[in-house]
Amino acid sequence: MEATRVLLVNAVNPFVEAQNRYPSLGLGYLVAMLNRELGDAVEVRLIEEDVAATIRDWRPHLLGLSSVSQNYNLAKSYAELGREAGIPVIVGGYHITELPNNLTRAMDVGVLGEGEYALVELVELYREHGALPPAKLAEVEGIVYWDGDEQVQTSAREVVGKKEKDLDVLPMADRSMMRVRPHSNMLTSRGCPYNCTFCASTRFWPNIRYFSPEYMMEEIKHLRDTYGVRYITFHDDLFIANTKRLAGLHELVMREGLPQQGFRFSCASSATRITDDTARMLKEMNFVSISMGLESGNQEVLTRLKGKAFKVDINENAVHTLHRHGIHPHASFILGEPQETVEQMMETYDFIKRNPLSLVNLYVLTPLPGTPVWHNAKARGLVSDDMDWDQLNISFELDWQRVILVSETVSREELHKVYQKFRRLRLWKYAKAMAFHPFQMDLPEYGRAKLVEWGYRVRNTFRHGSSPINAGLD
Repeated sequence: MEATRVLLVNAVNPFVEAQNRYPSLGLGYLVAMLNRELGDAVEVRLIEEDVAATIRDWRPHLLGLSSVSQNYNLAKSYAELGREAGIPVIVGGYHITELPNNLTRAMDVGVLGEGEYALVELVELYREHGALPPAKLAEVEGIVYWDGDEQVQTSAREVVGKKEKDLDVLPMADRSMMRVRPHSNMLTSRGCPYNCTFCASTRFWPNIRYFSPEYMMEEIKHLRDTYGVRYITFHDDLFIANTKRLAGLHELVMREGLPQQGFRFSCASSATRITDDTARMLKEMNFVSISMGLESGNQEVLTRLKGKAFKVDINENAVHTLHRHGIHPHASFILGEPQETVEQMMETYDFIKRNPLSLVNLYVLTPLPGTPVWHNAKARGLVSDDMDWDQLNISFELDWQRVILVSETVSREELHKVYQKFRRLRLWKYAKAMAFHPFQMDLPEYGRAKLVEWGYRVRNTFRHGSSPINAGLD
């Protein structure tokens, strides 16, 4: 029996820099799991563009799509390509997990939550039957599928490593079909102990689980020795949530001599977890920057976004603690919370201006499916389960006149004006920090990618007029 050809597609816009900055590790785990469990019985390809041509030329047996809500229109168009070619289509990712009823008729199966084991079962099912028959799909946990005209959702699948809170059972993400740069990324946990009102990630990962320090070190050395990586950003929601694990990694990093080799790290943390002892340990491992979701400089807005445990003064102390230890503090902020006024936004502006933040990311509050912000927006009639998903573009500056806004106090034009003021401050911060910041190694690639994005946007405007950022992709 010939190998089953499985085409995995990351539904992103290949021309938007922010969507292509790092490899898609979620799909990398799927590739690794298929290869480990099925070996020569499968041949897997992973792509992010040229989907129509690849389907035509490679003729896969199964098409797998991964999509967040902002790109779900892309996923739907790719599913139509699969249907036209007579290929069973499987969709996974954040969007279908939160809105299983969004399974279109061009999609045969939606995988809800983590997909490693479910995808293996679906491929085995296809190999046995030459199709994905509904009677057999009923036995697969954690999916939604079509049985005639009816959508059927099976019982939830237990998340990987739930009992042990341990992810080491998973194979290392396969990066062989990805572009891996000297500054690359890793995921070393799933889940977050917090429950911010705007965050989709904590709805997708219901339990926090970790890879062990030993597993992490093997992956670090693999990236160093195989791909020449010298700088790793950990993309966990909260990398230092488990201080015992952090201490274990510290021991292994120092034993391997990575700081002496010039190896560098970055990660994300909550400001509540930043102490002198933690900062000292991170500095010894050569962590050069820490990102924190500080969100607002106004306490009322911060409490509504993140809860009572988060304080503006704690955020400010965390910034200064990192700066004092020679670690670049990065922060993200959110504008446009429903009750936030312009005056409260300017408190955030003042917070950014007076504190030694090296890099700043700025977002306008987006109602992502499954979050409390989404449910509030849905009750107000701003969003729906069958809306135009391009309107959830989290890059406000790319499509500010069309994106969904949840503010009840500030007009779209006024918010855009304030946003532009924040962007100028952000660029000033960048300019001050970049001469001494390790991210300067990324500047040539970043500049090239932004030029490509600008060219795409200009071409898109001429071809399609006032249209979504994803217009014209196939």
